[in-house]
Amino acid sequence: MLLNRFIANILLISLLLSAGIASAAPTIQSATEVQEIAATNPAQAETLVNLLRYKAELDTQIRIARNKLKGATHSMDKEALAAEIKDLKDQLDNVDKNFVKVATGLDIAVFDEEAQQGFAWQEEIETLVRPLLHELKEMTKRPRQVEQLKSRVAYFESRLPRADEAVGNIDALIATSKSEIVKAELKKLREEFVNKKTDISNQLDVARFELNELIKDDQSFFESSKKIMAVFFKSRGKNIIIALLTFAGVFLIFRLLDRGFKKILPAFKAAERPFYIRLIEVLLLVMTVVAATVASLFTLYISGDWFLLSIAIIFILGALWTARAGFTRYYEQVKLILNLGSVRENERIVYNGVPWRVESLQLFCKLKNPSLSPSRIRLPIAELTEINSRPFGRNEPWFPCAIGDWVILSDGVRGKVISQSPDMVELVQRGGAYVTYPTSSFLGNNPTNLSRNFRLKSVFGIDYALQADATASIPALTKEFVTGRLAEDGYDKYLLNLNVEFESAGASSLNLVIIADFNGEIAELYGRIVRALQRYSVDACTKYGWNIPFNQLVVHRAD
Repeated sequence: MLLNRFIANILLISLLLSAGIASAAPTIQSATEVQEIAATNPAQAETLVNLLRYKAELDTQIRIARNKLKGATHSMDKEALAAEIKDLKDQLDNVDKNFVKVATGLDIAVFDEEAQQGFAWQEEIETLVRPLLHELKEMTKRPRQVEQLKSRVAYFESRLPRADEAVGNIDALIATSKSEIVKAELKKLREEFVNKKTDISNQLDVARFELNELIKDDQSFFESSKKIMAVFFKSRGKNIIIALLTFAGVFLIFRLLDRGFKKILPAFKAAERPFYIRLIEVLLLVMTVVAATVASLFTLYISGDWFLLSIAIIFILGALWTARAGFTRYYEQVKLILNLGSVRENERIVYNGVPWRVESLQLFCKLKNPSLSPSRIRLPIAELTEINSRPFGRNEPWFPCAIGDWVILSDGVRGKVISQSPDMVELVQRGGAYVTYPTSSFLGNNPTNLSRNFRLKSVFGIDYALQADATASIPALTKEFVTGRLAEDGYDKYLLNLNVEFESAGASSLNLVIIADFNGEIAELYGRIVRALQRYSVDACTKYGWNIPFNQLVVHRAD
């Protein structure tokens, strides 16, 4: 207790004598308050006393130096004393700042407006990168030492013969010189170079010894890398794992909150979600990434791992700088998510030549085509930035056929659809051959669906000698004949309509056409029916004695 009172009294006297410090630091009004400080924090009080003692010593030294400066006559002495006084004043200023910092618990720089406004970005970057550079320097310390020692050994090995040569040249001059004065100087010079030679030899031996010690434990690149990685993960691995787990945990929590909102609030499940719901989803997504990143950085901060923290901050700054160039693209994507862009939910788009209905617009959009299997695909939002959507009609088809339908393509292929997916459409032909098309190519071949009823036209010609009956009685007789033959072959139950008409007057024949509409159930026999109609027309001509002409070439001979 007596010691505390003694320290408190010294503090009180010192504060009263130091007006400058008293103006910057909180004013202590009474000895009782000083005693309270000393009683509550003895270490702080002792530090303040030590600072005041040091300040008194500096004041004394400054006073002595000033007295010496007054009595100095030589200019060099004056300059040295002035420099000494300046250095002592700088130390005194530092003591004053430290006293204020210990007494108030604050850095006096926070009250300096100019210091707060100043910002040296180069210094800030250097402060950020310094831990990273220090760590890399430590990791490469041994190879750099080896290279440095090799350079020293090579340097001394190249200088040693030159020193020997110099000593030999001096010895030769001493032997041939007749002047004693010259010999005396040469002997001094010889002694100097002998000492240099000895020094070079000693330094060469030391460098070789250090190099051998380092190389003695030399390891392969793999072993060195393995050791470096082991040391790194032993010291940093725990922090990395904690940071990654923190990021994953915070990210998962926010995603669970997002799902919880979607389950609780009916507006999230609506077919047409309102704008504020979409805005909430975007904000939740941004908050998820920001919160997870800040949490992982905070774990590195509280662990004091400035190396990993520097790497993480540099990586984030690099990512932000890279993303700056794509700001316009990201802006368009956000507009799509908010349903304000060129593609809207519950509208129709064409992607890769295939029509789709937009089910949802998020970071990964969901598209649906009910005629395909599987009927849904998931795309990143960036894929839709160059596409336009439109409303669709209730009866608008999503695909020209379904599985089990028979189709004819513009390239002449006819087959039964056995598979149609977002990527491929597979057909099986009569006879068992399989044909596969990319879905966009399949649609590009303009498939004709036979399973939804189809019409066949079969043309045949009769002679011009039958011209009188070609437009009336012959078509009627042909229709009656073909109807009977279709019934005989069992096609009549699939026949929807049959008609025979005069089509055209050809170069050598009068052409009639058989028009037959069939139910799609018999689409598999499309080719057989085409051949049957041709057969029926020939049989009708044979039965009724109608001559079937053929193309003739008439050659006129000149007289």
